[in-house]
Amino acid sequence: MGLANSIRRNSFFSFLSSAIRLLTNVLLFVGVARYYGPEAFGQFTTALTYATIFLLFADFGLDVLLTTEIARQRDKAVELFGRYLSIKFIFVFVAVAGMWIIPFVQPMSNSTKWLTFIFSFYVACTALTNFCFALFKGFEQLHFETKISFVNNIILLAGLFILGYIGVPIYVVALAFVATRAIGLFNSYRVVAQLLTHQRLLLNFKSWKEIRGQVFVFGFHLLFGNLFFLLDTVLISLWKGDHDVGIYQSALRLINVVFVIPEVMTSALMPVLSRFHEENKDRWDSIGKLMNKTLIFFGLPISLIFFVYAEQIIHIVYGTKAFSEAVPILRIFGLIILIRFSVETYALMLTTSRRQKTRLTVVFLATIFNFLLNLYAIPHYGISGAVWVSLTTNLFVGIGYVTATRKIFFKWIFDFRGIIPLMVTMILGFVLWNIRMFPIWYVCPFVLLGYMLIYYFMGFPKEERRLIFTKEFL
Repeated sequence: MGLANSIRRNSFFSFLSSAIRLLTNVLLFVGVARYYGPEAFGQFTTALTYATIFLLFADFGLDVLLTTEIARQRDKAVELFGRYLSIKFIFVFVAVAGMWIIPFVQPMSNSTKWLTFIFSFYVACTALTNFCFALFKGFEQLHFETKISFVNNIILLAGLFILGYIGVPIYVVALAFVATRAIGLFNSYRVVAQLLTHQRLLLNFKSWKEIRGQVFVFGFHLLFGNLFFLLDTVLISLWKGDHDVGIYQSALRLINVVFVIPEVMTSALMPVLSRFHEENKDRWDSIGKLMNKTLIFFGLPISLIFFVYAEQIIHIVYGTKAFSEAVPILRIFGLIILIRFSVETYALMLTTSRRQKTRLTVVFLATIFNFLLNLYAIPHYGISGAVWVSLTTNLFVGIGYVTATRKIFFKWIFDFRGIIPLMVTMILGFVLWNIRMFPIWYVCPFVLLGYMLIYYFMGFPKEERRLIFTKEFL
C-alpha cells in the first residue's frame, strides 16, 4: 500500500474512532447539562476531570511509547507489549487508589465524592483499553479501534437514551458510562490476542530498570502536557464551586469537539513520521510540513466561527440562559483553538525525532506557569481569569515548541501561500463580527466553502495536492 493511501486509510479510521467517541461524549455532556443544570453538570465534570488527570497518570506515556517503538521494531511486538503492560498494571493500580483517596482529602460535595468513586473504574478500564489501541496504532491497523469504538459507543448511546427517558439520577448515568468502557476493554483484549496469535505473551516486571528512563520522559510529558489544560477546572472547583465549574466546562467541552482534528492527524501520522525519521529525513520533513499547513488551515475558520458566533453556539447547544455566562469564555477558547492547531505539528516532530525530553521541559514549565497565574486570577476574576490564563499558557507552550524546532519552523514559515488564508480570515472576521446577528446556519456554509476553494487553489501547491490525492508519495 502506498504511503498516501496508508495515511488516508489510517486518518479515516482514526477520524471515525474519534468522531464516534466524540459524538457520544457530546450527547452525554449536553444531556447532563440540559437535564440536570449547571451545578450538577459541574459536579459531573469535576469528577470526570479528576478521572482524566488520574488517567494521564495511569497511561503515563506508555501508550505513545508503545506505538512509536512497535512502529520501529514490529518484529519485537510481543516482547515490547509484555514489557510495557507489566509497568502499565502498576500505574493503573496507583491511579485507581489515588481516585479513592481524593474524596477523603479534598473538600467537595457529596455528589461529587460519589461520582469520583464511580469514575475510578472508568480510569482502570480506559487506561487498559487505550494501551490496546496503542498496539493497533503501532501496527498501523487503526480500523480495529474504530470497530471497537463503534460498538462501545452505540451501546452507550442506546443506554443514555433509555436512561434519559426514564429520568434516572446522575449516578446511574455515570455507572452506564463506566460499564461501556468495561465492554470496550473486553473487546480490545480479544483483538490483541488475534494480532499476537501463536505467540506467548509474558509479563516482565524486571524490565523496569531498562526502560524507566523512557517511561519517565513520556509519562511526565503526558501528565504535564495535559495538566496545564485541566488544572484550571480543579482550581475553580476548589475556590469557586460546582456552578462555576459547570459554566466553564460548558465552553471547554465544546472546543474539545474540534480538538479531534489534531488528535486524528497525530494518531495517523505518528507511526509514519517515527518510521521516516529513521529511514528518510526528507519525507519526515515533507509530511510534517503538510500536516502543519493542513492543521493551520483547519484552525483558521473554526477559530473564527467560535469567536464570532459564541453566543449562538451556546444557545443552540444548551438551549437555556443558565449557561449565558459561558459566551465570553467560549470566545477566548476560540483563540486557543488557533494556537493549538498551529503548534501541534512542532510538538509531534519533537516526539518522532526522539526529543521528548524537550517537550517535557516545555509542558512542565507551562504547568508551573499556569498554576502561579491561576493563584491570583481565579480568586480575583473567577472563570474569566481562568480562561485568560489558559490562553496565556497555551501561547507560552506554542512559543516553547517553536523555539525547540526553530530550524524547521523557519524552513516552513517562508511558505507565502499561508499568508493568503490568514489575510482572508482577518478581513472576514471583521465583516462577520458586524453581521453576527444573522443565524450561523446561513453564514457558515458559505464561509467554509470559500475557505475550501482558497485552500485548494492557493494554499497547497501541486506537489502537495499530489501527495494528498494520489496513491503514492512522489
